Amino acid sequence: MTVSPHDHLLEIGCGRGVAVSLVANRLATGRIVAIDRAATMARLATARNAGRISSGTVEIRCADFDSADLPNRYFNKIFTVNVNLFWLGAATRQIDRMRRLLTPGGRLYVFGERPVSGHPRANLTATEQLLRARGFSTTSSIEARGRGRVLTCVTARPTA
Repeated sequence: MTVSPHDHLLEIGCGRGVAVSLVANRLATGRIVAIDRAATMARLATARNAGRISSGTVEIRCADFDSADLPNRYFNKIFTVNVNLFWLGAATRQIDRMRRLLTPGGRLYVFGERPVSGHPRANLTATEQLLRARGFSTTSSIEARGRGRVLTCVTARPTA
């Protein structure tokens, strides 16, 4: 996922805020909103990104995606890292909401890092099938990582 200085991004399930930090370092006038339903994770992400929060580049919320107050057609990129919502196949309501949150031409990125023995191709296939069924076109990639791990990504774009 290429981050430009003016992007408006949403991370769903930000955990400790590592990805938020990486993204925020590339933003100038852009902004990232990150949510996590676990108060502990939101607190850790807030501590990690305190400087960027005070500058207005980063906003971190303790919220469930279904109930988070987020503006429609605001985010040109939405991403998740290791969020099983997509692999379980029952996320149609959430995917429809993501579509509404994306700007025209916006993209959704679903990242996963799994052990090689964990059948990462199955996660890719399940995610692509779910997104295609909800009106997205998809591409996927898989990359071997060190320590027997594989990084996967499904990139999705709403179709007309």
